[in-house]
Amino acid sequence: MAGYFKLVDAHDDGFRVKLTAPDGTLVAVSTFYATKEEAIAGIELIREIAGTGPVVDHSRVESSEQDELFFGLQSAPDRDGRVRRDA
Repeated sequence: MAGYFKLVDAHDDGFRVKLTAPDGTLVAVSTFYATKEEAIAGIELIREIAGTGPVVDHSRVESSEQDELFFGLQSAPDRDGRVRRDA
């Protein structure tokens, strides 16, 4: 079974989307949406970003082994079109 999106009521009379892993682990919670239609549009946007969005690392480097975790992941290009690790 794949992960899934769960549309839930927000405490402030709107809606939120929860992205859940196949084992039921909560992965992410969306921003507030005023209507179900906005929430559904948000799900489509999340799907697009998750499938095509680059990884932009703004964390500190603790060891050279950690840099290997990003090997093979797409990074965001800078203004010159070069891919680099942001600090």
